[in-house]
Amino acid sequence: MKKKATQRGLWTLTAVAAAVAVAGCSGNGGGGSSDGAKDTGKETGKEQQAPANLNTSGYPIVKEPLTLKMMGPKAPIHGPWEQMDLFTEMEKRTGIKFTFDTPASESYQTKKNLAFASGEVPDVFFSGPLTANDEVVYGQQQHILIPLEGLIDKYAPNLRQILQQYPEVRSAVTLPDGHIYSLPRINNVTRDLAPTKLWINKKWLDKLGLQPPKTTDELYEALKAFKTKDPNGNGKADEIPLTSIKIGDLRPMFLAAFGELNGGSGYISLIGTKLNFYPTQPGYKEMLVYLNKLYKEGLLDNETFAQSSQQLNAKGNSGVLGVVSASGGAFTAVGTDRNDDYTMIAPLTSPANQTAMYPQMSSVTRGLFSITGKNKAPEATMRWIDYFYSDEGSVLAVFGKENEGWKWLDAGKTQWERLTPNGMQPEEYRGGKVTPDAGTAVPTIRKQDFLAKRANTGQIGQVDKEVDDKIVKVWKPVYPLVYFNEAQQNRISALEADMKPYIEQMEGKFITGSEPLDNWGKYVETLKKMGVDEYMKIHQDAYDVWSKTKK
Repeated sequence: MKKKATQRGLWTLTAVAAAVAVAGCSGNGGGGSSDGAKDTGKETGKEQQAPANLNTSGYPIVKEPLTLKMMGPKAPIHGPWEQMDLFTEMEKRTGIKFTFDTPASESYQTKKNLAFASGEVPDVFFSGPLTANDEVVYGQQQHILIPLEGLIDKYAPNLRQILQQYPEVRSAVTLPDGHIYSLPRINNVTRDLAPTKLWINKKWLDKLGLQPPKTTDELYEALKAFKTKDPNGNGKADEIPLTSIKIGDLRPMFLAAFGELNGGSGYISLIGTKLNFYPTQPGYKEMLVYLNKLYKEGLLDNETFAQSSQQLNAKGNSGVLGVVSASGGAFTAVGTDRNDDYTMIAPLTSPANQTAMYPQMSSVTRGLFSITGKNKAPEATMRWIDYFYSDEGSVLAVFGKENEGWKWLDAGKTQWERLTPNGMQPEEYRGGKVTPDAGTAVPTIRKQDFLAKRANTGQIGQVDKEVDDKIVKVWKPVYPLVYFNEAQQNRISALEADMKPYIEQMEGKFITGSEPLDNWGKYVETLKKMGVDEYMKIHQDAYDVWSKTKK
């Protein structure tokens, strides 16, 4: 990266695309579709003239009004997309209007697949997301999605500057054929790059004369004290030392403590440049031994395996939680009144691992904006989306219009606050009226420096500070974003379809003790028979090629 690393405001971009061999690359390098899509790859030969209806700078974008069709997922929190400030304001600014096909989120993938299969695709996909396999199949192989890099070079100065300044972003969205078929969300907000966080009741620690734990052994001693010494002072043995909605929320932190780094996607752990299948590694076994000990002694909530957020919040609001997993902040589990009683646990070490570390998530979310061959104005469309990668446009995309969704509090523009109509919750208003960014991710840039100016950040400000102080200095990248070809992706999906239920079932059994850890060898052998070697080879091949792209 060209800029020196800092703890805050840094583009912590760990995702770099893998270039793996994929069959079916376009012979003309342009990705023209059977619908008559023009070649929008990098131009060769003489300069092409801009379309007659396009203003190449300034607003409106088009000289005569233009209507295009957009497809995207409608979350339960969303109001009608055609009434959202983001789209109505952009229509006024640009002259481009969209009609919307917005299936419910839960049925979106099915509807999207049907659109591709039937050929009845929209002009653009927005906030999809498209999967990596979609990009390979419908972009690189079938050319239904057009390549975007030529359009970016000519008509997207904001995004072009980002890709030039941070080539990691370009690499993360470039397929093996050298083309970009979809645009990402880029996030440099540090708290969002830390997957799950453990919060400990510091009020209880102080009462019991304990320090925040730095090792798994110290955490065990604190949890045991929470259970036996009545830290909430009500004379009842009602304390719950450790809980979470699900075991998966505890896994990244405890895996790291025992020496494996996984960001929660797939079963690959990346330690330096070494790839492991973590469910068969000694560190994972040590984690299971540890959690089994906590479970047997009543230190791990037995409802952690199947618990709703409402159940967790009820426990948090009753003042009985010692340690809780909450990605957004302690207040999301224990309520705002008790938030200040909690502090984040820094990444732990263990007898199996003396190096504190934490998985750093990718700053790139792929597949959020694509243009199809049906689109007769891709140049204007690229100018439209490029606004969201500017400072001003990113605020519109996430928070809405100035003085309606938010406002500056001073002439110097050093502080701002969100605006919400009386009687409405902030997210209800944002998702219902302002932007689909509430409920789904939109293609834009989410910037730390703007969020740092928000007034009255309260609990969120605490999360930012604790992440900066305790996590950023020890986090390490996880397995990067890669593109697999269709055959590889199908094999991974098939292998995981067998492995995943078995791994999850056995994890629960090992932790609760219904399956003795003496049977670890049998468990490992079963997974090997399910295809661990093939699974690892696919991922290793992709990683090897990814490594070459860094040189």
